[in-house]
Amino acid sequence: MDNYPNDLAPEFDDSGAVRTPFDVWWPRAKASFPNVPENVAREWLHRHWKHSPYGYLISKNYRFDLNKWPHLATIRTLWSDFKIGNEGALQKGKELVELAPGWMPYVPRYMMQHQRFPAPIVVLDNLDGHHKRDYPQEEKLPSACILVEGHTRFNTGIYLESIGRLEQADVWLMTRI
Repeated sequence: MDNYPNDLAPEFDDSGAVRTPFDVWWPRAKASFPNVPENVAREWLHRHWKHSPYGYLISKNYRFDLNKWPHLATIRTLWSDFKIGNEGALQKGKELVELAPGWMPYVPRYMMQHQRFPAPIVVLDNLDGHHKRDYPQEEKLPSACILVEGHTRFNTGIYLESIGRLEQADVWLMTRI
């Protein structure tokens, strides 16, 4: 987000993982991201610093509203090449849910137990097609709601929703101001 300003970057270890704890980094960075809720900063900015394909989005241009999303299939994702139906995301979610319990990552294990996301996903409201106008140099996104953060949660959730095993999907909706 905001093209990841170098002066705000957390430290990384040799594997590329963020070394600076969020609780140390966020007090230093939050004044530069006044519209970004703490949870979004933790899950998107801090955990995915310089690794998000949507890092060019400018935070001051958006507000973030926490919503309960009625049907995940209405969200488009890069995982499914933004196609209606989300076949790629559904397949990956099924793979994650069907892993042997000892091999299952934390996110699908949590979601199967609690029937909800461990943290809300982040969705860009591009229903008005503003992305094409505001970011013409970037990949063209469809005029739709687009997943920008939380791909493992989304993939697992859309599959669990398809089999009736997801009770609630919390979403931070990014809406253009």
